[in-house]
Amino acid sequence: MKNIITLLTIILIIISCKKEQKETKKEGFNLSVTAKNFPDSTKVILFNRDIDKNIDSTYVINESFKFSGNVDLPSLCYLFFYDLENKPIDHYKYLFIENKDISIVGEYSDFFNAKVSGSDQSDLLTKYYSISDASEKSKKASNQLDFLYANANNQMALNHLLYKKKEISTDSLLLFYQRLDSVNSNSPKGQELLAYSKIVQLKIGDKFRDIWGKDLNGTKHQLSDYHGKIILLDFWSPDCPYSSEQHKKELPQLVQKYNPEDFIIISYFIDTEAKDWKKLSEEDYSNWLHISDLQGMKGENISEYDITGTPNSFLIDKNGIVVKSFVGFYEGEHRIENEINKLMN
Repeated sequence: MKNIITLLTIILIIISCKKEQKETKKEGFNLSVTAKNFPDSTKVILFNRDIDKNIDSTYVINESFKFSGNVDLPSLCYLFFYDLENKPIDHYKYLFIENKDISIVGEYSDFFNAKVSGSDQSDLLTKYYSISDASEKSKKASNQLDFLYANANNQMALNHLLYKKKEISTDSLLLFYQRLDSVNSNSPKGQELLAYSKIVQLKIGDKFRDIWGKDLNGTKHQLSDYHGKIILLDFWSPDCPYSSEQHKKELPQLVQKYNPEDFIIISYFIDTEAKDWKKLSEEDYSNWLHISDLQGMKGENISEYDITGTPNSFLIDKNGIVVKSFVGFYEGEHRIENEINKLMN
């Protein structure tokens, strides 16, 4: 009898272990893309927006390419394309990467609208934009929020609620958080939402928050060191192509146009790799002040200005008041320049 009990115990332990292994095993994603009319050797970068990192790269061959890997959680990712001279092509696609078999079929002239299959959260994202596009202008914001709250318990809804968090009351944010399961509530985005709802956020018209960083020579700089000047505080990431474009095309023009006695650009590097920062700054962006604490998105300085993506810059007047926030880069719009001109008059 004892032998039988012992044997049954061993069998149960083995079954339990196998079950646990099966439950904890993480399958990866396989992304297969049909890119019609894309030239051979077009470079493709898979960029994870959630962590602002390039996670893989490959080339288009015979109008197709593939990526495979693993993500801890469904992640908002972009496909960026580069020509044979490594110049960015104005054709990109974003989707949610999940640990599933995912396919995309698209055409060169309109790859933005390429069809994504196999990603539930990409499907949910499509529905979100469909509802947004179909809404009257006066009802668009409320319809977007209604959809996100009705579909709260996932990374897609979390992602887009965080984009809109400055428009939402603290009570409403906490209500959304309470609808999350343990996986989503404990995810980086879930914790970001919880932390945001508990602190007093910087608003336009507030006094600037004094942050610090060291330059490439190790010299420490405080934002308050430049009080009395108009300051453009620019938060950027080396893996964000929009940051790179802005640093090459817009910021040098501002440095050249305005008197350094009245105006300064302070670029804050959001990453942890000093060698990447040094290389990029020496090659392209050496005409203005660059600082960092090399703590990436987890740094205290980032939370002071509520940075969720890059590029994001803040215009501070000579009295130290935050007068404008700019998110993204839109070539040719001169948004920052127009606001600086107002302060100069």
